[in-house]
Amino acid sequence: MIRLGKVAAMVAAAVMAIFVGFGAGAVAHAHPAVDPVSALRSAGVPAEIAALATAPTPVAGTVDTVNLAHPTGGFPGSRIDAVIDHSARSITVVQRWLEYEPSELHAGWVNLRTGQSGITEFLGTAPGTIDGLYPTIDRTAVLPTASGPVVVMVYGRIPGWSGLIPLAPEYFGILTPAVALIQV
Repeated sequence: MIRLGKVAAMVAAAVMAIFVGFGAGAVAHAHPAVDPVSALRSAGVPAEIAALATAPTPVAGTVDTVNLAHPTGGFPGSRIDAVIDHSARSITVVQRWLEYEPSELHAGWVNLRTGQSGITEFLGTAPGTIDGLYPTIDRTAVLPTASGPVVVMVYGRIPGWSGLIPLAPEYFGILTPAVALIQV
């Protein structure tokens, strides 16, 4: 009986040594985690907006288009979509229905695999439609993210909304910052 106890103790010690050895080896070779807030701040995103990157909305990895803000649109320039191009390893962020004026939005991004980050303005244009009926112009920003999990955030000014009781920042021309975690 004592002999069986010694054997069991030796086996348990060997198993623990293996787990500790693999655990220590894995830690020694692991890449340090990317801090999205610091990466976005170093790219130029204001600190109070970059702080929102700690809790992005996760997006399923199989989708190609994601709504970031105001899925029903409503007012011009308030609907924001992200179009994921897996083959080009980039994301195009689209500000819908902003016909006659330039965009005042910015898109900040950080790739959590590589640590690359950046900030992009909406300088491009693309043809769009309102409800598939009326032609309009969309504003675009292409984010060269590379493949991997990417935190994308959109913030800035939009045309002000109108309403009887202005409760949202959008009524005052400020987009509520949208943050998403997208797999490219």
